[in-house]
Amino acid sequence: MKLSKVLEGSGTAVEGRDPVVSSVLNDSRLAGPGSLFFALPGARTDGSLFIRQALERGAAAVITAAPVPPETASAFPHAAFLTAPDLNRALSKAAANFHGHPSSRLKVYGITGTKGKTTTAYLLENILLGQGLSPGVIGTIDYRVGGKVIAAAANTTPLAHTLQELLAGMAAAGASSVVMEVSSHALALGRVEDVDFDCAVFTNLQRDHLDFHKDRESYFLAKARLFDLLERSPKKDKYAVINADDERAPWLLKKLAGRVRTVTFGIENEADFRAADVEILADMTRFTLKTPAGEIPVRLNLLGRHNVYNALAAIAAAAGGGVDARAAAGGAGALANVPGRLQRVDAGQDFTVFVDYAHTDASLENVLSGLGLMPHRRIITVFGCGGDRDRTKRAPMGAVACALSDLAIVTSDNPRSEDPMAIIDDIEKGIVDKFTNFEIIPDRRHAIEAAVAQAAKGDIVLIAGKGHETYQILKDSTIHFSDAETAAAAIRKKTS
Repeated sequence: MKLSKVLEGSGTAVEGRDPVVSSVLNDSRLAGPGSLFFALPGARTDGSLFIRQALERGAAAVITAAPVPPETASAFPHAAFLTAPDLNRALSKAAANFHGHPSSRLKVYGITGTKGKTTTAYLLENILLGQGLSPGVIGTIDYRVGGKVIAAAANTTPLAHTLQELLAGMAAAGASSVVMEVSSHALALGRVEDVDFDCAVFTNLQRDHLDFHKDRESYFLAKARLFDLLERSPKKDKYAVINADDERAPWLLKKLAGRVRTVTFGIENEADFRAADVEILADMTRFTLKTPAGEIPVRLNLLGRHNVYNALAAIAAAAGGGVDARAAAGGAGALANVPGRLQRVDAGQDFTVFVDYAHTDASLENVLSGLGLMPHRRIITVFGCGGDRDRTKRAPMGAVACALSDLAIVTSDNPRSEDPMAIIDDIEKGIVDKFTNFEIIPDRRHAIEAAVAQAAKGDIVLIAGKGHETYQILKDSTIHFSDAETAAAAIRKKTS
């Protein structure tokens, strides 16, 4: 495809050289003959530093935020050099053009919100699989088609060129629909600007990612961008699915009124899909689903009130798109588990161990509140906070863990470039002089082993923060580390 066609509608005009483009990318190491290289600025480095490498590998065109130095341009007379005022938006348009706008051929469900995106995506995928479909899924854990993993996830929502390539590949593999987790980062950075959405789901808004968005309002407006994209989507029967119990629901519903069809879900407030008579049991969650077409009994293998919301969101999204509500409820109920989301670790012990991804104070409160409703003797919680991330959640996480646990063990998570003890000090600010039911064990493996060693019959051990992750990011390296594997080994040692 000619460069001018690739950049059509991007706001970047091609003057002079108009080479044939063989690939669209932002990694100079992957460049080859005919590549279109976007020199994106990054958090740790700048793509402009790698322009020469891309050109030496055969890139036919380079797009930058500022003109490249004349000496670089003159050294590569075969290449086209262009500038764009917004590289991320230009990349989105170029990638969609290059891959033939695959979202126009797919039914695309976009799920945004602070919590519940991954579980809602798994539930919706299972519902669609139950309809005999072969949906694609793009999310935090991995990328799948027809229930089969095609790649591990580098980002919840990948960069625009990777995203468009994935969508095209899923369509080619026979997918008629794609369920996509849409992160606030992706929305703020324009990664999904050229995705034609059929359905946009809002799960909730809680505090998170304030290191990136700076304040809660900016964070919400980034999430709300998904509904702007839905509104401008050319799809004929597009609709929004909104959590009626969230404080931001009235704003979203007012914004969309008369423009986009809306479907609501909830527990507390009136909604199109509402859960009543919720029961949180040791091995299941039950509720009565009230719909415009009548009541449906629902049984979930997933535990906790927060998973009732996730199931409601998935059922509402499926039913809003034409799936029978009873069949949707059955598909949600058939899902066995979600990796790292209240994932049970069972090695023959007489106490219960869960691994969960909860890594904010609100999500930790949701999980612990749910566990508190289950029969138990004590709750022991192991948790930490990630480095180089929002520091304002650290003290509140400590307070929540101690308030809702009989024992909280503070440890390291993914410290990244920060000193693990400095992170723990921030957590302590929320618990020192307020609570005494905590221990500090900086080494995560030792912390998990200590929790298991202290657990007795009827206890619940929650290992929070990393969930499905199988690594730990340290200052100078990334090592293999799985909470589930570590807990299972500790249980076997204790019970052998």
